[in-house]
Amino acid sequence: MLTGIQPSGDLHLGNYLGMVRQVLSFQETDDVYLMIADLHAQTVPYNPLEFKNRILDLGKSLLALGVDPKKLVFFRQSEIPEHLYLYWILGTLTPLGELTRMHQYKEKKERYEHVGIGAGILMYPVLMAADILLYQSDVVPVGEDQVQHVEITRELARKYNGAFGEAFKIPQELLIKETARVMSLDNPEKKMSKSLPEGNLPLFEQEQEIVQKIKSAVTDSGSEVIFNEREKQGIANLMVIYKELTGKTITDIEQEFKGVGYGVFKQAVVESFLSFFKDSRKKKENISDHQVLKVFEEGKEKAQSVARETLYIVLQQTGLK
Repeated sequence: MLTGIQPSGDLHLGNYLGMVRQVLSFQETDDVYLMIADLHAQTVPYNPLEFKNRILDLGKSLLALGVDPKKLVFFRQSEIPEHLYLYWILGTLTPLGELTRMHQYKEKKERYEHVGIGAGILMYPVLMAADILLYQSDVVPVGEDQVQHVEITRELARKYNGAFGEAFKIPQELLIKETARVMSLDNPEKKMSKSLPEGNLPLFEQEQEIVQKIKSAVTDSGSEVIFNEREKQGIANLMVIYKELTGKTITDIEQEFKGVGYGVFKQAVVESFLSFFKDSRKKKENISDHQVLKVFEEGKEKAQSVARETLYIVLQQTGLK
């Protein structure tokens, strides 16, 4: 199983509930490769120094949250050059029309139209295919927005196997059903996202910032803590967050805060957040850059041993060795 996360912003609550929590579960039962997808993150404009620091910070955050390098292979994508070698070979097999039809390409092209985008946005699915096939992945846990990329990965694997010989497994997506669809705090009509920092809830932000964000979260003009996603989107979103952090049901929450205002409820959300992530936030403070780099180095050795085996077969089959 291969999964990756880009160092494109601070980890927020939506990331934890939608992806990180799944990884923590998978590492107990599956053969997992967890990749910091730093090459993918370079497909949009970025600051090099900030980018370097984000990679280290993401490593610390994931370790603090419970990612265990003894139970999975945790590595940086850019430290395994085999990714780029296989990316090129698969790129020669990829129909251009398929890439221009990708949803993510269209979305990013529109979002960054004012600064322009490079070919990396177009070729993103090919690099993702190389990531997946290099480790002979059986399954790839993805959200709905990435299913299309796994589909093109399967197409490329079949195309390659048919042209050069059996080299790759045909991977299947493992659709991650969100147990909680967490929305932006300042616009509950949009999903919480790294690209919308004003409305997300970073896991390791300063406590006063977290308090401020939750207490200023958009709500309606009423005062009743009732779950109604159509008419009370803001309060419904906070109820989902509180539910995930406490394990209580929506019915329990409605009863608990019956007759009190939004202010009391928001304070309870603040306390539940800080309590849930208390140990992780404390643990991160004690993780050094050296420790993260050591984890990356150990992960690199494990990942590269597998990547080299796959690429060696490919090079032989394609006449390059």
